Amino acid sequence: MKSVWVIATLLMGLIILLYVFFSHQKAKVVSAKPIAKAFIELNMSPKKFVEVNWVDQKRGIDRQPAGLDFYSIDWSSTQRGQVFLENGPYSFTFPNTLGVMGTYDRALPEKGIFIFDINGGMAAQSDIYHDEARLRFLEFLTMLKAKGWRTFIRLGDPRLSASQALHYALLKKPGRSVPINVLYSLPIDADIDLDTWMQITDNDWRMYAGDVIMKIGFRRDRSRLDLDKPSDYLFKYEIYNRQELVLDQLGNDERKNAAQIWPQRKLELQEQRHQKELLLEQQGYHIDRSYVDPELVLE
Repeated sequence: MKSVWVIATLLMGLIILLYVFFSHQKAKVVSAKPIAKAFIELNMSPKKFVEVNWVDQKRGIDRQPAGLDFYSIDWSSTQRGQVFLENGPYSFTFPNTLGVMGTYDRALPEKGIFIFDINGGMAAQSDIYHDEARLRFLEFLTMLKAKGWRTFIRLGDPRLSASQALHYALLKKPGRSVPINVLYSLPIDADIDLDTWMQITDNDWRMYAGDVIMKIGFRRDRSRLDLDKPSDYLFKYEIYNRQELVLDQLGNDERKNAAQIWPQRKLELQEQRHQKELLLEQQGYHIDRSYVDPELVLE
């Protein structure tokens, strides 16, 4: 009789253990939410963008009377997504994104979606300590460099080494908050300490890989600059190709004749660079003549 009682007790314990185990597994499955992902590729058709990303036809497409259409995907600040950029060997994923928007010109359907804008952060939450944001972003830049992305220096700007480029980009006049050379590209491989990081407010990183140009900037909550307390960071990424980069350096009235105007404009910009480099060399700067511009021609 005693043995029957023992066996019954053991069976009851086994049943309880099995119930707890399977309940736990079920709870894990239910609570685990897959990360939302989006796929982008420059010059992809709107149809492809809508289909591969399951875009909401009502909320995700904004057709403007002027002829531009905007295709967007948005996520909440608490359930951020990821955006995968297809760019051959230079492909990568943007983590912790809040949304992506692509621009399409109905008058130029052959271009497909020719610009993508992405917003996001360096963490899953809005608030992050300043130094953590710095370290995570530098880690992101290291990944891009390893993938083959390189700093892009505008044709009219001087070619400087990483440390001097950083100094040049952040140079300010006394009493001014905006750097003198605010449009100068911050280098992808610069060693940025926390003090320098806190000086960056209006500058951008520009880089290229293959035919793709990427501009990266961020905005921090300027009312929360205490290094011992978290702040709010929003990173912005703009993706476009070399053709758009060339057109961006021409006035709206010049774009109709861009193919004829650009060769001479390119020479003018290169001469501007030459003159700036001569002046900076006299001031003690080192010109990085190993820097190679991406080929910028209009097809």
